[in-house]
Amino acid sequence: MGDNVELLMAAGKALYGKRWQSPVGRDLETTDRTVRNWLARAHPIPEHVPVRLEVLLRKRKIEIDAVLEQIGPGIEESSSE
Repeated sequence: MGDNVELLMAAGKALYGKRWQSPVGRDLETTDRTVRNWLARAHPIPEHVPVRLEVLLRKRKIEIDAVLEQIGPGIEESSSE
């Protein structure tokens, strides 16, 4: 699965943008301080975190896909006509 710190950073940014640490902490039922400690490798990232991140990402993907469906055909699809 790769480095869990890199995964945490990538997932956090994908979910919440530049200011992702507090929202990720909230969603993982911990504090932003704990998230920062994980990033600094001061504490190991618990084994359940990657699984919880996957759930959050999949949920967000479903939400984004639903909005995209409301928008209609994508740019690539409409430009090929």
